Amino acid sequence: MKYRLYILLLLLVFTVVIVSLSFLDNDLETLSKVAVVAKKPSIVVNQVGYLPQWHKRAWLRQNLAFSSSNSVPNIPAKLIATDSNEVVATIELQPSTLDQNTQDLIWDIDFSAITKPGTYYLQQGKIKSVPFKIAEDVYQQPLITLLRSYYLQRCGVELDDPVTGISHAPCHLQDAAIAHQDKYYPSGKVISAVGGWHDTGAYSKYVATTTVTIARLLTLYEQYPDLFPDNQLNIPESGNGIADLLDEMQFALDWLLKMQRPDGAVYRKLSGKKWPMGLAPDEDTQPRYLYGISTPETAKLAAVMAIASRNYQDNPQLATKYLTAAMSAWQYLQQQPTMQVEWVEGDDTGSDKYLASEFDREASLTTDIDDRLWAAVELYITTGKADFANYLASNLAQVEYTLFEWKNPAPLGLINYLEQNRQPTSEALVTQIKTKIQQRADLVLNNTRQNAYRIANDRFIWGSSKMTAEEGITLVYAYHLTKNEDYLIAAKDQLDYLLGRNHFNQTFITDIGTNSVKNLSHLYVRAKNIRLPGLMVGGPNGDAQDGMVTKNKGQLSYIDDLRSYTTNENAIDYNASIISLIVNLIKAN
Repeated sequence: MKYRLYILLLLLVFTVVIVSLSFLDNDLETLSKVAVVAKKPSIVVNQVGYLPQWHKRAWLRQNLAFSSSNSVPNIPAKLIATDSNEVVATIELQPSTLDQNTQDLIWDIDFSAITKPGTYYLQQGKIKSVPFKIAEDVYQQPLITLLRSYYLQRCGVELDDPVTGISHAPCHLQDAAIAHQDKYYPSGKVISAVGGWHDTGAYSKYVATTTVTIARLLTLYEQYPDLFPDNQLNIPESGNGIADLLDEMQFALDWLLKMQRPDGAVYRKLSGKKWPMGLAPDEDTQPRYLYGISTPETAKLAAVMAIASRNYQDNPQLATKYLTAAMSAWQYLQQQPTMQVEWVEGDDTGSDKYLASEFDREASLTTDIDDRLWAAVELYITTGKADFANYLASNLAQVEYTLFEWKNPAPLGLINYLEQNRQPTSEALVTQIKTKIQQRADLVLNNTRQNAYRIANDRFIWGSSKMTAEEGITLVYAYHLTKNEDYLIAAKDQLDYLLGRNHFNQTFITDIGTNSVKNLSHLYVRAKNIRLPGLMVGGPNGDAQDGMVTKNKGQLSYIDDLRSYTTNENAIDYNASIISLIVNLIKAN
């Protein structure tokens, strides 16, 4: 009898599961461990919208496994104005293509001919898209929201934000003690390192991500200062006559200065020994430590301080301070001709590693040549000294042009070398750099052509959203060099993917787009049930280190779940990448 009851119970549970799955038909349905994909057909579109002159394409998607039960009628799509419900255009569907990764059938809906500003949606039969805009200023508010995310993650100060209502008392005011004795300080010696930005969905602070974030954003300011005025972000410094972006970057730059030892060397990171689960920033009162001198981080600091020195020329004292820090870091590197990283087992019990590991396997993490080359380029642009130009000439062949990130920051230096007009350039070096950029762009352009969703990034690992944005930026640079529209169209495809034109019909940013990330993996969010707007999450991750998604499913290895830190967590450098992609696309036109 017990055996029969057990069998009946199993059958009942199985029935409940099947019935429950039958109701999981909404467009936002994500892949879980049981590999449920979005069943219903849907029209997926960039949920923010388009500049009038942009190429505009949406996808009508239908998963092959459910095509018989939810067939798509063979009728045109309609572009409809939301305010009047007027049909603005009727668009014939292009023949479908099969995306091998998701097993989605994709029909192309091209409405590029429509340039009239307004709010619209697409409809095909009973299938409707979310609303989106066509407007010259369609990205004005999203950029503000993305940029304000840095203010919301400031460390060491009181936060009382009038826009979001987020507030907490000053946090981590005892930062930080030396974790391990070195040539300057004994273990436990407290060195003031208050400030900077919280990172990676927690309260740790990293030189690797802070440097590349600031560099990416200050480069945007250097190129397009008109886009970043004072009073733009509604932060405490607004109204001081200085661009809010410069104010926010200075907050983090001044923290980086505290991470530099008197001899120019730089500590890698600052964190506690435990993850402060369930605590707001000001409730995390555990001792926090400075970890490990590192030549890669020292070179990154040299590079970003050189960039900062150029961007703060209106404050000569500050510009000099930043350049002095850059030169000090470079002098230390000359005394350490090979890569040196101080790391001890146990250093990562309460923070991320940000070194070569089983998760971060790129060859660039086994050398610091890329970091040193970046530093040399930025110092050359700032100072004009021949030693830095000579370093670039001697080492350029050793450095691969990939996407710009903490693992290989050299690509930004190479771009800046091409685009700057402060110092003379070598024709031979310019030719080599252009060749490297175009070779990379051709590779990722081919990726978009091989993928029905037109995603340039073919590595769905930790931080794939950022990687997609960075590949888009490379495509924009290739467009600048060649004026080949194919690169520019492909670059816009990357933005479309990140803003909703994907299998999930979801943007990968909190509070941007109709269907945005709802369950950010962030300690503050989890502890206080708050929302942090404008944070781009890591996105699909086929390595699935947290066990929350099925491995090796490409775009499908994603879930909007606050427990999924490997797919739904933000890092500060992710935002810098999407901000840069948006700005570069706006200015490309």
